[in-house]
Amino acid sequence: MQRLFASDLHIGDGFFNDNFSLDEEFSSMLELISSTGKATELVLLGDIFELLESKMVRDMGLCTFEEVCEGIDAGVIDQIFARHSKVCFSLKKFLRTNRIIYVVGNHDYYFLTRKDLRDRVNEYLSEGEGISFVPYFYDRHWGVFGYHGSNFDVSNRFGKEKKTGRLVPPIGDYMARYMMIHFRERLQDERVPSSIVEDFDDVRPNIDVFDWVKYIKETYHIGIDLAELWMTELLKMLQTVSAQNWMKMNYPKAHKLSGLFVNNQGGVRLGRFMIGTVARLRKLRRTDYMRQKAKKVLLGSVRKEAERFQESDFWGFCDLPEIDYERLSGVLFGHRHRFDSVMYTVNGQNRFYINTGTWRNVIERGSKRDQEKFVKRTEYSYALVNDDEGILRIQTIMNSKIRNKALAVTQAGVV
Repeated sequence: MQRLFASDLHIGDGFFNDNFSLDEEFSSMLELISSTGKATELVLLGDIFELLESKMVRDMGLCTFEEVCEGIDAGVIDQIFARHSKVCFSLKKFLRTNRIIYVVGNHDYYFLTRKDLRDRVNEYLSEGEGISFVPYFYDRHWGVFGYHGSNFDVSNRFGKEKKTGRLVPPIGDYMARYMMIHFRERLQDERVPSSIVEDFDDVRPNIDVFDWVKYIKETYHIGIDLAELWMTELLKMLQTVSAQNWMKMNYPKAHKLSGLFVNNQGGVRLGRFMIGTVARLRKLRRTDYMRQKAKKVLLGSVRKEAERFQESDFWGFCDLPEIDYERLSGVLFGHRHRFDSVMYTVNGQNRFYINTGTWRNVIERGSKRDQEKFVKRTEYSYALVNDDEGILRIQTIMNSKIRNKALAVTQAGVV
């Protein structure tokens, strides 16, 4: 028995966030795994199908999170599979002899709330059992736990009101929908090259977006001030009722200052200063919060309950899972779009953490000598875990293709 773990493909409908171009590579991977003849379970750790940043969700406008969960139509699955028919075919073929477990993430969260979405996927793919959609993966015998991990990210986690216990949806979901309408479409109106519009979600880490838009303006000689536009729309978003409610619950002290974010020049300047300061402080603390979470769970959970997963880690997804921490062998996360693999030793026992990375373009700063430039490449990675007579054998595969050394995109007229 073997299990294949992958995440964050973001296979979309051809709209804004559909940068998935690895249909051939993904299909070849499934063919290669199937050719071994070994029983395989594919565990997808979230954000496989891009539902959040789809045209259907964009056309719903800035309604509430609950209204999106209730109103999104199963037709979005039709649009995705029409766009990526090869992926659809390869998954269907794989399911004939193997199993697929689909752990839901933040960009495909609506699978948890809508059975008709899950059913539509299986109408395309299954000839039997079909895909199982779950909030997390856990094999007690193997001691392996898998979770998308968006709830460890402050902007993408669910909150809960203390007085009422009501769940508060993540600001990241609202921000993605807001910027689709007020920022990305503005770029299209200004005739910014489509290749640049498509790149915004691929900047890693997210806090580098502000520096990236400045770099883009200088590199591509674009007339519109992208940094100014991005900042202006972000500040407007922070003034909306949804953003204010989220700030009030998560950052009550900062919320008191939010009244200064007004639509006048002084407020914009103050807002830019505050956001820039936060970004600079975070650059000094570029910690991998996913790895740190996994490390606490793997190293300290046996002796300290405080180091274990907490109920808040699963708000919005499910109740706190019952995990045998003494027999926990490994933890796998996705979400961060950065492949990572590390081994720890606890009382003579090896325990592993893997972040399965992504299957899409990635834009990061250049080398230490050239921090002002950004490099674009395509990454795809996965982990294969085998149970060899009670011994877990782990193989990780990371592929990276450099698209250009300094974002020299022909469509933008830059060489």
